[in-house]
Amino acid sequence: MIRLTIQRKVFLATFALATAMAVLLTLVMRWNLGDGFERYTSAAELARLDWVVRNIEADYARHGSWDFVRAAPELAWLRLSRPSPGSGVDRPLPERAGGFSRGLPPPFEQGQGGPAPPWGEPPPRPGDGPPQQGSPGAPPAGDILRVGRRLALVDADGKWLAGNASGTGVGAARPIVHQGSVVGQLTLQAAPSSGRELDAAFLASQTENMAFAGLAALAFSLLAAWLLARHLLAPIRDLARGARQIADGSLAARIQVRSEDELGQLAANFNEMAERLGRVEESRRAWISESSHELRTPLAVLRAEIEAMQDGVRTPDPATLARLHKQVQQLAKLVDDLRLTLDREPPGGDIEQRPVMPVALLEETVGTFRERYAAANIGLDTSRLVDLGWRVRGDAGRLTQVFANLLENSLRYTDAGGQLRIAAQVNKRELLLEFDDTAPGPSAAALPRLFERFFRAEPSRSRAFGGSGLGLAICQTLVEAHGGRISAAPSTLGGLHIRVELPLERA
Repeated sequence: MIRLTIQRKVFLATFALATAMAVLLTLVMRWNLGDGFERYTSAAELARLDWVVRNIEADYARHGSWDFVRAAPELAWLRLSRPSPGSGVDRPLPERAGGFSRGLPPPFEQGQGGPAPPWGEPPPRPGDGPPQQGSPGAPPAGDILRVGRRLALVDADGKWLAGNASGTGVGAARPIVHQGSVVGQLTLQAAPSSGRELDAAFLASQTENMAFAGLAALAFSLLAAWLLARHLLAPIRDLARGARQIADGSLAARIQVRSEDELGQLAANFNEMAERLGRVEESRRAWISESSHELRTPLAVLRAEIEAMQDGVRTPDPATLARLHKQVQQLAKLVDDLRLTLDREPPGGDIEQRPVMPVALLEETVGTFRERYAAANIGLDTSRLVDLGWRVRGDAGRLTQVFANLLENSLRYTDAGGQLRIAAQVNKRELLLEFDDTAPGPSAAALPRLFERFFRAEPSRSRAFGGSGLGLAICQTLVEAHGGRISAAPSTLGGLHIRVELPLERA
């Protein structure tokens, strides 16, 4: 059984639609050609009977109504269909271009071998006598116009007055006008195509041409369907190949962006996804490496102290136990910080949602750091830290932890003689807290990574100054847990600018 791939489905659907459209258009054109050709020939026949229209209009003007026709339709019709004296019409069948009657060779024109055959009838063969009345091909009695019984006269409402009473298959019509108003019509029924060999041959030729055109259109649609299916499915094949490579662990896989349409956008999104997966994998590896490195130091100290006591080198006195307890606390804090940076919210979801005054909390936290800043010869400028009673909903303890980490970060990485400037303001419905310190500042390449776990902007902000490299990552986790944002940028003072945005509580 043939497997229907998407490319084959698109190809078959496109080809089937093109085939149906080609067949439908061919049939419609064939019908329209036949119908339009009949109307054209009928209009051409009727256009040569202007003198009949003038006769009818003249008689109507004399009588003022159609009563003279309704009283004796046959007699009136015979009189109206005869050329009037002086009309310039010397024979019933007018000449066509070149001086020949429609489809009639010169020997059969009137006055050169007898009367012309009726319109729509084949000409007599040489040697044949004139058609007898009532024989096939002979005009009906009194058919002076030689168009058979296909002419009819109707009034303005379309009601029959004289001539052809069937009223079906009207091929052309000419209005009868009196004093600017249409009072009736002279209609001509389309001649049957079976009696017109030249017309039938013409229609057959055109039908054959349309059939060839339809076949050419089908061949073209076949090629177009194949090219379209191949063009549309090429990006999908690329996506499938890239997905297989990523599933096999090759996160460096990328696909070619072939266009700017939806498929091109899908390919671009796939490449962006692969790039993010690569960064996540790189971050995971770095996190594992850095975590093991950070945990190794306190564990090594604990192991050394315990082995020293086991070997009798140290005695378990209060000082030794205090050092062990300090290392255990440092290890516990590091484990808590690691877990905190892994969760979008703190462990256990212990973020309280109470109205708090963050500026007051920040002022209180700054007060606990003043002595340490003074000892490090770093100034604290809080002149722009104005509290107007702004409130946010959150956890006072967690916000204090954020402020303490930011103050600790500036204390560790700001050169002596510098300063930290803190400001607070409101922008729309958000509280903005800004921290600007002096040199040194991180490089432009390091700014986007400051909030990554264990990242340190070497060499100025290195491990030699202390810390685990998790402070800013913890700040980001806690600020986002409060529905806010935190960002870093170069400071106008020469160091680092930290911007914390917290949504204000609605009144």
